[in-house]
Amino acid sequence: MSRPVKATPISGERHPSEPNTGRTDGWLPALEGLRAVAVLGVLVHHVSFLSGLTNSYGSFGDVLARLDVGIAIFFALSAFLLYRPFAHAAIHAQSQPPIRAYLWHRAVRILPGYWAMAIVALTWLNIDYLRSLLDWAIPLLLVHIYQPLRLPVGMEQTWSLATEATFYLALPVIAALGRHLGGRNPLARARRQLALGIALVVVGLAWNVYAHGQDAPLPGLAWLWLPAFLDWFGIGIMLAVLASWPPSTSSSPFRMYLPVDGSDRGEEDLWSATPRGLRVLTFAPGTSWLIAGALLWIASTPIAGPRGLEPATPVESVTEHLLFLLITWCVIAPLVGRGSGGVPRVLLLQPLLRFLGRISYGIFLWHILALEACFRLLGLTRMHSSFWVVLALTLALTIPAATASYYVVERPMQRLRRFLERRGDGRRSGAAPAVRTETPTQVPVPLAVASSPAEHPSLPARLVLPAGPTGTQHQGGNGDEEQGRREHGE
Repeated sequence: MSRPVKATPISGERHPSEPNTGRTDGWLPALEGLRAVAVLGVLVHHVSFLSGLTNSYGSFGDVLARLDVGIAIFFALSAFLLYRPFAHAAIHAQSQPPIRAYLWHRAVRILPGYWAMAIVALTWLNIDYLRSLLDWAIPLLLVHIYQPLRLPVGMEQTWSLATEATFYLALPVIAALGRHLGGRNPLARARRQLALGIALVVVGLAWNVYAHGQDAPLPGLAWLWLPAFLDWFGIGIMLAVLASWPPSTSSSPFRMYLPVDGSDRGEEDLWSATPRGLRVLTFAPGTSWLIAGALLWIASTPIAGPRGLEPATPVESVTEHLLFLLITWCVIAPLVGRGSGGVPRVLLLQPLLRFLGRISYGIFLWHILALEACFRLLGLTRMHSSFWVVLALTLALTIPAATASYYVVERPMQRLRRFLERRGDGRRSGAAPAVRTETPTQVPVPLAVASSPAEHPSLPARLVLPAGPTGTQHQGGNGDEEQGRREHGE
């Protein structure tokens, strides 16, 4: 478990612009199971608090109080999966994914399921406070974190969705900034992209230090805004850059030069070219996850602040935030490297976890309403109930609701989106002039130019997943990820 995974040699020639994702199809199925682990951690965290276990004495409650680290994992996964095509395009000097299509996909993926849950929560638990159209618009447009005391009952967890939606809007700006950094060759551009990710991490940490200061002139909910989590998103951007690192390079961002000893080490990919010590700490799957577990235990101690709603000191708040950042890196990094995964990957590929990961967006959306149903409809007492009883009832209510959300709302909307896009593509192709079918005169054109997306508009998906399933792997919503058509047999 503690031995770094070695890359499997690839036979044959490789396209110079092919992303170095570690998979021949760009599809990372273990991330689906990871979403399930993260969302279940968030669910258990909320059950622990509302049942009263968090405020009781004992190490079990201490650990459960920090399972909201799942939010950090969601944010980093979103950044990794969404920024990967932009990073690859910038590094290899290709056309970037169209921004309009990117924003359209985000909206179709996030809003229908969210609106279905929000309408139930607002009409059932908040109707007495909704006196104007603006009162409805604020939560429905995901801007409630910018209004003090505007977190509606039954959907308090959606603060993170509002923050992530802001990141969706900011991502094209971040991508444009990364592309503007330039570079004379793919390696130089990759290093500058990586520097951008590191800069976001630094900005996020600096914002947290400032926002948690006693004299910070910021609104009360400023610690929920995007700048407070740029470091968690920055981790995902860094991993997206590493996964798109130029292949067949003899340099890495961690070791500037590799010795030439005739062993063909210059052909190793980034993950194998990283010094062994760093690989053991972050890219060896078993060891990396053990380190994450140790960091979670440290976070459960008083060093990261109180477990409940008691105010933490600035030092405690920043310490917890930094520990969550390190945990997130150690959990995700082994799953996105070339040929890596090990024991964690085997565990995350279990069918039950993959199914829960598939409906994880619905679990995230509906579990707080399920908790409210336990206390309001089933007669349980808030803060004084059995943790195990509340957990069992919450899962029994949440899983069917999330399953229905996926098959009744989310998946049909994705099919409708694809249908509309195919219809639009068909109209454009029908209006295009006829294409000559005879064999053209052979002209020696460089491969990188001949395969440019600008020359072949029908191949934009190859910028994201060169030979993978249709559609993006990540659909957002706190880490929800779409199965490819191949997975669903569509």
